[in-house]
Amino acid sequence: MSAELLAQVATPVVGHGFAPHWGWYIVLYFFFGGLCAGSYFVATLLLLLGDPRDRDTIRLGYLISFPLLILCAILLILDLGVPSRFWHMVFQSKNVPELMFKPWSPISLGTWILSAFGLFSFVAFLGALVDSGRLRWAPVLRLADRVRGLPRQAVVAWNVLGSFFGFGLAGYTGVLVTATTIPVWQNARLLGGLFLTSAASASYALLVLLLLRRGRAHSDPSVAKLARADRFTVVLELLLIVVLVLTLGQASRPITTGGFGVLFWLGAVGLGVVAPLLLHRTALGGWDAHRREVIAAVCVLVGGLILRFVVVMSPQYPMVPLWAL
Repeated sequence: MSAELLAQVATPVVGHGFAPHWGWYIVLYFFFGGLCAGSYFVATLLLLLGDPRDRDTIRLGYLISFPLLILCAILLILDLGVPSRFWHMVFQSKNVPELMFKPWSPISLGTWILSAFGLFSFVAFLGALVDSGRLRWAPVLRLADRVRGLPRQAVVAWNVLGSFFGFGLAGYTGVLVTATTIPVWQNARLLGGLFLTSAASASYALLVLLLLRRGRAHSDPSVAKLARADRFTVVLELLLIVVLVLTLGQASRPITTGGFGVLFWLGAVGLGVVAPLLLHRTALGGWDAHRREVIAAVCVLVGGLILRFVVVMSPQYPMVPLWAL
């Protein structure tokens, strides 16, 4: 991202969108941002509504959220081009440590959502490390003992607040594109909801896949619970896609027609939504239930990545090459 474009995004003219130049860094940022926020949310949901059998799954969700968040920060810094630009989105360069917060700026708001969620994700990550016995540093262990002494309601409230910022991170990526001058994105008001739903679906799938790879059976209570939630979320995602395409009308053509249209219908919709539903309902391909669950989870993840690639790249092509970073 050029310095001129960064300035345009950071201080937009009221009533006018900005003209992005986004490539794979942003595609991957949108994808992994959804996964890190979604994994935290799923873990918190199980903490709130689950039972003792979900303890390992809760720990796993918190363990993967923070590393994914670090990856998102790296991708965002790489897209900005110069690492110091990320710093300038947080602090006023001439008045450090005064904060630079511009709620009207999509990039500034996103930077702060990422930073705020990072605090919650990091605390949960440390807690999961301590709980699993992987972290034995005395100061952290003492702090963990104090946290265990808090009322359960306080711990749940903290994680629910973290999930709120996680929702902001997962959904903000869809809202960000509507602040641009590109017609497809400007009119796609449901894109934030679609990205949020897709993030939840992909996160359920990622946790199912990791649990199965760790030796859990497809009938394991936690796996079955996540798989059911994923099916519901995938159906909701399909409904949002249909409504989004219908409301966009002719404006959706960059996404739904041509080469990108093939990727959208066969990849994002066919592979990412329809195939998992069929795999859950039928003995497709003669595979056993365990293998179908693995394949369905992989399909959801790949479909989620394709969805973001098509949504980000198709309206910019050919001005932005397909291989642009």
